[in-house]
Amino acid sequence: MDERSIRVELAGRAYPLTIQPAEEVNVHRAVDEINESIDRLKEGYPLTDKQDLLAMAALEVSVRAMNANAPRQEAEATAILAGIEKMLESVAT
Repeated sequence: MDERSIRVELAGRAYPLTIQPAEEVNVHRAVDEINESIDRLKEGYPLTDKQDLLAMAALEVSVRAMNANAPRQEAEATAILAGIEKMLESVAT
C-alpha cells in the first residue's frame, strides 16, 4: 500500500509521521483537536509544563471519544441481546 510522510505539530513541536493516505484527514483533525484542548487547558489551569498539558489534553480527548462511542456501543449491545432473546424464544416454543 502507498504510505505518505507528513509532519504534524503538537504543542509547538513537530513530529514526522508515516500514514496511509486515507488516514490523513483524521490525523489532521486529531492534531487540531489536541492543540485546541491544550489551548483551553492553558487558559483554564495554571499548567505551564508541556508534558502536563499534553497528558491532560490526551485524557480530555480520549474521554470525549469514549463518550461519543458509548451510544453506538449501547445500540450494538441492545441488538445483540434482542437476537439472543429471539433465539431463546424459538428454543422455548
